[in-house]
Amino acid sequence: MSHSLFHVVCRDCRTESLRPTEEEAARVADDHAERADHAVAVGRVH
Repeated sequence: MSHSLFHVVCRDCRTESLRPTEEEAARVADDHAERADHAVAVGRVH
């Protein structure tokens, strides 16, 4: 069984993580962007 992982990476600092769902990745990205006023990207890894 294959599952996806989503990479969350901040373009303005060293914050990054892998998340098991697109929804969780988006939540983490939005939270960081709002809190730190940084540009955050989310991409599917697998």
